[in-house]
Amino acid sequence: MLKKIKNILVPLDGSSASLKGLKLALTLAKGLDAKIFGVNIIRFSNGFQFPVSSEIKKMHIKSAEGIVSEAQKIAKKEKIPFVGKIIKADNIGGEIVKISKTKKVDLIIIGSRGPYPGSETFLGSVANYVLHKTNVPITIVK
Repeated sequence: MLKKIKNILVPLDGSSASLKGLKLALTLAKGLDAKIFGVNIIRFSNGFQFPVSSEIKKMHIKSAEGIVSEAQKIAKKEKIPFVGKIIKADNIGGEIVKISKTKKVDLIIIGSRGPYPGSETFLGSVANYVLHKTNVPITIVK
């Protein structure tokens, strides 16, 4: 028996795939009377021993705020309940899986590739991680 979809998680990274994911989530939410939880996850660790500068951190935060704000405007225009959040975490995929549990989401809609090409040949590393680590139904949008 399928569970009714009431809460949809949409990771937002500014890529065209994540925007398509948001649009799909809005369409589904409208028909299902569901709400959307949009999240932008900022990773400041860079895999090296040196720290990330405060200017780069500010740039990432400002970008994240713009992405979430734009998603909120789109959802408001469509009259769909939307909660946006910016989170700092080292493991983006792990954080998405964690959020899916804590927010009790019924569906994750994630873009197939992030804004930076080259991390994986066929499927983005974050989408691939979430696909294999979550127990929540997932839709991958390209």
